[in-house]
Amino acid sequence: MARFHDGQEIDRSTHSTNYTEFTVKKKSEGPVLTTKLLLILAYIVVVVLAFVALGSGGVGMYLGVVFFLGVIILVYFTWPLTNHEYEYVTESGDLTFTTIIAGGRIKKENLKIKIKDCEIIAPYSSEKYNDYANVAKKYDFRKSVKETEDIYFAVFTEKNGEKAMILFQCTNKALKIFRSYNKEHTIAVDTLRY
Repeated sequence: MARFHDGQEIDRSTHSTNYTEFTVKKKSEGPVLTTKLLLILAYIVVVVLAFVALGSGGVGMYLGVVFFLGVIILVYFTWPLTNHEYEYVTESGDLTFTTIIAGGRIKKENLKIKIKDCEIIAPYSSEKYNDYANVAKKYDFRKSVKETEDIYFAVFTEKNGEKAMILFQCTNKALKIFRSYNKEHTIAVDTLRY
């Protein structure tokens, strides 16, 4: 529910001590990179078919124009689908992770947990990670699997009773909120960039 002051909606991110949101853009690696390469190959194939149709003359010229228009439409609708972002929001003791695709055209809530239910919230590079490295279910919301700077992990128990781990890029404000809702299980560091 939106809160208002003097007719203006209050921005929760600046006027609340227990609200923060952070978005990271997923780098093109792994399956995302493979998808982008396959799409580029498909675009090239359609352009080559368009040139072949244009060169054949007659009805082929019209077919070539249709192929070119098809490429433009194909790129417009498919290329944005390769742009993934991850957003996490902390609000009222909840931690919510959302995947944003195509610049916000598609949003999918992946996970929502209570911060107080986390068994541990600690830096990915800490010794504590080794104690939980064998957790079977992992939710990875990092911008890159190769970067570990500012990456934290949180372990919690899912509804089915199995332990799960979240990997995410942490901010200073989020860390303060984690400490206020789950102080005894949150390990803080002073080296975060955001």
